[in-house]
Amino acid sequence: MSPFDLPQTMPRYRLLLAILVLAACAQAHAANPLSFVTETFGHWKDRLFGRPARPVPEMKAPPSGPIALPPGTRVRFGIDDDAPQNDFSKGRSRYRVIELPEELEHAAVRVQVIARKNPAGHGNVVFKPLLYVIEGDDFRAPVEVKPLHLDIRPFRKSRLLGCVTLDKVRRIAVATTPNALGKSYESEVRDAVKAPTQGGFYYTTDAVKTKLPFAATGDLVLEVTREAKAGEGC
Repeated sequence: MSPFDLPQTMPRYRLLLAILVLAACAQAHAANPLSFVTETFGHWKDRLFGRPARPVPEMKAPPSGPIALPPGTRVRFGIDDDAPQNDFSKGRSRYRVIELPEELEHAAVRVQVIARKNPAGHGNVVFKPLLYVIEGDDFRAPVEVKPLHLDIRPFRKSRLLGCVTLDKVRRIAVATTPNALGKSYESEVRDAVKAPTQGGFYYTTDAVKTKLPFAATGDLVLEVTREAKAGEGC
């Protein structure tokens, strides 16, 4: 190769390198939105679960039966000892059914798992959610809501936040797996929390690593949004 050809090939090499870097970043962002350098956990939490420009209506589901959920609406519901049970592919579990008014080609499911008091001891427990899309009388392979991110704020119950995408979905069974029982959710070391109280004092906590045992029952808040493309919305 002549030395005079080098200036012509170098720009092409740099352009190819830039394209590869951008493609790698886009793939990392699709796999895990928190891994992308431009979005922190706080930004992700506010984008998916924070106060939007238009408040999302939240309703409380009846204690039993299927739960009708229009897209763009949040529903709070419990999976208790009275909930039905089924032998799913990941084991027997109590569950609740979420029903959308129509099938969505692409959807994002935003899940909040609210911590409950531990009935067997001190501290709190949480529910490990699995989503089974219902097709007729059958269930698709479960989609585990992961990763789950710990959200601790003053004067409200601690919760785990997660988001997954689904395709061709109208009915969802929200369940767990018996394999989770006896295990725990463990968070990364979180920062100290400091906030003013209504009386003018300050609520503070030290930085701590949180461990929450998984339970067979739990409380959740769920929202389903219609998305234009597969894999979007989280």
